[in-house]
Amino acid sequence: MMIIEMVYFMFNKRYEINHKIIYDIYRSIFEISQNISKNDDKLEEVKFTKKIKLGLLTNEIPPIVYGGVATWIVNFINMFEGDNDIDVVPIFLAYQDKLPQECFEKYKNIRIIEKEEDVEECFKDIDVCVNNLWIALETITNIKKKFPNMEMISVCHSLIRMENITNLGSCYTNNFNQQEITFQNSDYVVLISKAEEKYYNEFGYNLFGTKTRVIYNSYTPKYDKIELDVNYDSNDIGYIGRHVPRKRPEIPLMAVNTLEKDGIKVFNMGVDYDKYDNEYWRKLEKENKDKLVIIPFSTDKKVKEDYWKTIGINCITGIYEPFGYTICESLDRRVPIIVSDIDGPKEIIEEVKGHVITYDVDIDNYKNDIENFSEVLKEMWKISPEKRKENCEKARKCLDKLRPEVIKQDWKRLIYEVC
Repeated sequence: MMIIEMVYFMFNKRYEINHKIIYDIYRSIFEISQNISKNDDKLEEVKFTKKIKLGLLTNEIPPIVYGGVATWIVNFINMFEGDNDIDVVPIFLAYQDKLPQECFEKYKNIRIIEKEEDVEECFKDIDVCVNNLWIALETITNIKKKFPNMEMISVCHSLIRMENITNLGSCYTNNFNQQEITFQNSDYVVLISKAEEKYYNEFGYNLFGTKTRVIYNSYTPKYDKIELDVNYDSNDIGYIGRHVPRKRPEIPLMAVNTLEKDGIKVFNMGVDYDKYDNEYWRKLEKENKDKLVIIPFSTDKKVKEDYWKTIGINCITGIYEPFGYTICESLDRRVPIIVSDIDGPKEIIEEVKGHVITYDVDIDNYKNDIENFSEVLKEMWKISPEKRKENCEKARKCLDKLRPEVIKQDWKRLIYEVC
């Protein structure tokens, strides 16, 4: 603004013409130049001089699913299908699972590491590795030792140390030191939200000297031109996803109990009874038999579709969430949502928060968290079916920034930079 005012002052002193016209002209020029410089990196597409062979290292690929990484892997492969500059080669580490035959049929160029000697064969023609492993340090260090000039980009889908803290300690997350060593052995770490980068720096990982880049997960909306049969009259609520302490999947049930609202059903999908049974959820089911409907974890698409048809409101709860595919699917399906105002979910809905119900998460006080959620649930129940539908239509516009064609350009810029 100072530059505009100086130009305006000098020009006006020399020529006696309309003040406002000159001021507006220079303001416009200044704002246009600012916008151009701000968006330069978005306007400029990188031009590769050769086709890059990218090794996509993972131990998850459907039907082998441990969490959201498997979805990310599939999306990444699909995102670069037929690309002129980058050829993605899935490389599966058979660390715990043998690769099913269907994967060979679906991914014709997939490679497998079953023993140490396979590393050399799998990576001999790879230009850059996009790594999704945190459990196999020997493999990572072996790859870097054999191919010191190959850039290693490690994708941090979730900070295991952060998971360990918010899951109140766990045998599944107390190995966070392995992730920290992987950070040190990488050339780049990709973080899937700005919140993740903030936590990464707070833990002092930035002191490792490894470069970082924030690139959101991609999401392909499936229902741009398809309207699903959502019951906007329904006040029944649901939670779908993993059942770990940081997700607080029981919050919707606790809120309904707090509000003592008759006739409301709570559908909770994702309870795992397979390995250690689940004493906690058995108890909740028994105590709330008239209102709680438990749908055990399942990869059956029909079971999942039935869940979406049953609920009227989907709840995204938790005290730590790096990104959140469930929120994307809820928005895509135009299902009314209540979202925790933290981390990745907060960033996803940033520009449409006027059309989404959020609640203030109290990480340190479980009782307050239930009360905060209960208050916004009451507000959601007051919204008319017509307004819910209108809000859902407007809210899903925030998915545009996550579409593969957008995220792909972020990845291409990074790959161009390291290659």
